[in-house]
This record gives sequence, structure tokens and C-alpha cells, in this order.
Amino acid sequence: MDPCFKDWINLFHGYQKVPSCYAGTMNAPLLDIESARYFLAVAQAQSISGAAVSLGTVQSNVSTRLAQLEASVGVALLRRHNRGVNLTSAGEALLPHCRELLRLSASAIASVQQGAGGRPELRIGAFHTATASLVPRVLSGFIRENRGVRLTVRAGTSEEIRACLAEGDIDCAFLPGAAVDGTMTVQARFNEQLGWVAKAGTVRPGGRPLMQVLAGLPLYSVRRGTLYEASVRLLFQDAGVTPAMPLFQEAGSAEILREMLALGGCFTLAGRSVFAAEVQAGVLEFHAVPGQSPRLQPVLVGMRGRTLPEIPALFIRYAKARAAQAS
Repeated sequence: MDPCFKDWINLFHGYQKVPSCYAGTMNAPLLDIESARYFLAVAQAQSISGAAVSLGTVQSNVSTRLAQLEASVGVALLRRHNRGVNLTSAGEALLPHCRELLRLSASAIASVQQGAGGRPELRIGAFHTATASLVPRVLSGFIRENRGVRLTVRAGTSEEIRACLAEGDIDCAFLPGAAVDGTMTVQARFNEQLGWVAKAGTVRPGGRPLMQVLAGLPLYSVRRGTLYEASVRLLFQDAGVTPAMPLFQEAGSAEILREMLALGGCFTLAGRSVFAAEVQAGVLEFHAVPGQSPRLQPVLVGMRGRTLPEIPALFIRYAKARAAQAS
């Protein structure tokens, strides 16, 4: 192997060694992949604690890594405040380079694995409640027909999944229609009835109207997201009701959310299939949102103009066929 190329490989993976053929011209601080990954997670979550959750680590590790990165570049990258963090102008300038570094890393690893006869990969992102029902339904048949595919499913808020798609961390994504922007191409649309879910008996026949009952309860979701909260507020606004308790609480997982709803005293907005078993068993009740809007329906999207490898492209064709059959 060319010694210079070997040095570049070491540099790419975070070993702080400048390639010998460039040693005389490169004196700038080095940005390793892990630092880029931590910085990107903080930028997406806009908080140290949120980044720690998405990275599967503790807050002190994130804080230490960012302090080291700021010391390396010699400028402040984050502006800390009571509600979290914002990027400074220097942080905004660094952000696209971190995205590109991680994209190149993933591309390099995929190329090496494919060249060595590694398993083909499919990387999917989905907003949280979609992973409880829609995604397993679509994926199960595809995986049965394509054994040996290495599957990665990343769950998050709509904002987090959009960022992952833009950065090339995933091949395609399940998102609510309202989350789609001009950089994406809608590949498939799914008819998923959306509605309010609460403990059975929360809304009594002949009692107060549904939206007035819900207006006095806290709303729980798997994770808080700006788009989700805006959709809920818009539905209350359309109904002419002002929530008395517009409290958005995070359950952390679909399983915990299911248990919280069964206990009562709260509600959520979700697709019918997510809690179909509990509704059928009489544990929960489901009230469909009238006049289902396309902006609330789940869609499968890819990045506009991005060429996908064979397996992700095959999955998109499969998902399109499934969606067409169900419509």
C-alpha cells in the first residue's frame, strides 16, 4: 500500500497523524469521525442531554468530546442557554463539513464491504410510531424475499429523520407528509387512519365533545417533535378548541406510551394500526380525525437526485407495490 495513502486512512479514522507526503503543508487541527458524529448529534438535538440519548452514551461523554473539539479548533462552536444549545457562527460553518465527513466514512465502509463480498445493506429511518406497525409490516415481506440483507432501522422525531436522510446516514425514510420538503422525492404513500387514542371510557357517550375532553388532558408522545406538536395544535385550532393543558410529555418508547395510555388521564395522536390490538381488546379507544389530510399520512421518501445502491432501490419498488395494493 502507498505509504501516503496508508497515512490518509489513519487520519480518516481519527489517528492524529498527518500523511507524510503533506506533513509540511498541513498544520491545521484535525477533525476525527467520532467528534463529527458527536457534534452533529448535538446540532440535531439542540441539547447535550438529547444528543447523549441518540448516541447511547452519557452527557459527560458528550460534553467532554465537544470541549476537546472546541479546544482543537480554537473557537466556541456552541452557545449554551437554559433550554439547551445553539450553534455559533463557527459551529454553523463546521456543520456541513461534519455531515460530509460522516457521509464519506459511510460510503467508504460500504464500498470496502461490497468489494470484499460483504452483505448488501439497507438503512431505513422512520418517525417513532411508524416503527410500531407500518415499518414492520412493509419490511417483513421484503426481508423474507431478500435473505442476507444487513438491515438498520433508525427511529426518531421527524426532524431527526429528515436530518439523517439529508446527511446520507439512511437510504430512505418513513415520514408524515407534512415533513416532506423540496429536497425529497415521495416514493410511496400509505393510507393510515390517524386519530386520538386514550383509555377506554375517557370520552363518554352523551358527555362533553371529544376535543373538549382531550383539551383538559396532557398529550403523550414517544418523543417531542416540533412538527408533531404543530400538527396537534392545528387540529385543536381546526376544531375551535383551545387546550387547557397543552402539555407535551415524552414517553420514551412506544411500549411505555402504550402503558401510560392504559393507565388513563392522557391521550396521544397516532395511526389506528399502532394500537389496534388494545383498541380491539377494549383497553383503549380510538377516535379518527375527521377529513384525513395528506399532510398527516405517512410516506416513504428518498433524497431528490441521489442514486441508491441496488438493495435500497429494490426496497423502494417493493414498498411502492405494497402501498398500491393497500390503497
